[in-house]
Amino acid sequence: MLIPEDVAKALDINAGDALSFELLDKELAGIRKAHAISESELAVLRKLNGIRFAQRTKGKVRSVLSDSEQRVLGKLVKKGAVQFYEGGKYKSKGVYSISRDYYSFLTAKKPASSNIISRVFGQQQWLATDSTDRAREILSQLDSEVKAGDIVSVRGFDKKFYITTRTAVESVGSKVIAALEGGEMPLAEIAKACGDDEGLVRTVIEVLRESGDVIERQKGVYALA
Repeated sequence: MLIPEDVAKALDINAGDALSFELLDKELAGIRKAHAISESELAVLRKLNGIRFAQRTKGKVRSVLSDSEQRVLGKLVKKGAVQFYEGGKYKSKGVYSISRDYYSFLTAKKPASSNIISRVFGQQQWLATDSTDRAREILSQLDSEVKAGDIVSVRGFDKKFYITTRTAVESVGSKVIAALEGGEMPLAEIAKACGDDEGLVRTVIEVLRESGDVIERQKGVYALA
């Protein structure tokens, strides 16, 4: 892809630099220069991402990370890859939050068996059905991907089965959590803040509800747990 010269200069983009793209709406996309990150930093981000958002307190994180990994975490905080959030319901204890700019590193791996995933999902990254048989059929086609953790499925309170990719949960989930840090929001507003399809956002929210990170305050209105 050829980057316009004025854009390249403004973002200080050079040949070989990694870039991240984000679809803002149907006709508008954003571009960012990805920050450099080491393997040790990436490993710490993955460990942090593996802890439920509501449990990412200093005490919990200390119990999960080694002394050397805690030093790496300190570097990540200094460079803005990780923030210690003490607002809203977390003002009494605080939790670590991964910057959405750095989630591209967590999702950069190529999903296993991407061809079969593409055939089942098409261009979208989610499916929802109220048919148990249909859900079983889809998951049967993706059996190896489900076992590998590349596909996630939950049954919502509305009795529908929601199926999406782990990559979508990690990338969209971070944006959902960031949007809700300011307080409860209805689904449409969350989707707008995330810049993603409302159906995909709803699917990811169902996964986050299942994991205990998000709750539904009232019908169609969500908040951090």
